[in-house]
Amino acid sequence: MGYVGKLKWTNRLQDAISTCNHWKRYVDEDVVIEGVALIYQATTWKKPRRVAIIRKAERYDLDQLQLYDFLWEYEAIVTNLDWSPIDVWRFYNQRACVENSIKEAKNGFSIHAIASSDFEANEVDMLIKLFTYNLFQRFKKDCCDPIHQGFTIQRFRQDFLQVAGILVSHSRTVILKIADSFSNRWILEQMMVRVAQLE
Repeated sequence: MGYVGKLKWTNRLQDAISTCNHWKRYVDEDVVIEGVALIYQATTWKKPRRVAIIRKAERYDLDQLQLYDFLWEYEAIVTNLDWSPIDVWRFYNQRACVENSIKEAKNGFSIHAIASSDFEANEVDMLIKLFTYNLFQRFKKDCCDPIHQGFTIQRFRQDFLQVAGILVSHSRTVILKIADSFSNRWILEQMMVRVAQLE
């Protein structure tokens, strides 16, 4: 089975490419992209593997490229596919949005946290967190304006949920009074109306 995975850029990897003199240029515009493939063995690997290296730099000063090493941005991708480095890089980067979703699930919903030593309890805990994550994504799609649909849960909490307010009991009814200084009140009320209209 073919695989493609991102490698952390290390000094050891930097040393491995320092002798590479056969970089192939794939893009030669405002941003220059070059690539090379090499056989590399990380300290934790049992055998050497093929690694595709991509480096990028911007053109400066009347279209002259400053080729100092510190201007290049490097990315390393390990693979067993016999593709060119640029194809490996483009294939991997199609998955960038998936990595953002995983990061959001971890940072926003603590999906990586282990609740207990009981397997079944941890499974239920994870499923609840996944359900909450999916519910939030659906809420943004159905009830939020396009400008807010890209918000992470942290940003959403900051802009709409972390608001000063007070619970007031009046005539056997509990009312939440939000501070007058809350600037996103109208947007939040629109979201609540859309939630109420869902079937």
